Amino acid sequence: MTQKSGVKEQAKDILEETLDREAVIVLARISEEMQLLFTAHPEPSRDDVERIVTGYFLENGKSEQFIDDWIKTSREYSLTRGLSEQDQPKAMLSDLGVFRFMNFLKDKGLTDEQITIVLTGAVEQAASDHQGPSEGE
Repeated sequence: MTQKSGVKEQAKDILEETLDREAVIVLARISEEMQLLFTAHPEPSRDDVERIVTGYFLENGKSEQFIDDWIKTSREYSLTRGLSEQDQPKAMLSDLGVFRFMNFLKDKGLTDEQITIVLTGAVEQAASDHQGPSEGE
């Protein structure tokens, strides 16, 4: 357990050292936007997700080729994770959130290693928040 909290602490340290208050607000906004998407689409269809992803990337000036490649890569990644057809659209939405976080952190100058630590810490934090405090096993 100490290693898990160690990653969370490392992630927190990296964010505190490299991001200003405005950047932290942007990350929170990305998180809130993704939560709203999941709330609005609790069981999204593939068409829903492709429309959401396409809209997001078009708004951000990405080409249709980029969008097609991104969707294809996300689908392939879902398959390699062994996700069912039903779970793949949710995974694609989740991938969009991860992509947005990674892109923002990269724009802020974090290294790939720092981004990996931050994302790992965020995943562990979300998992522990979702599970709540565990009692003796």
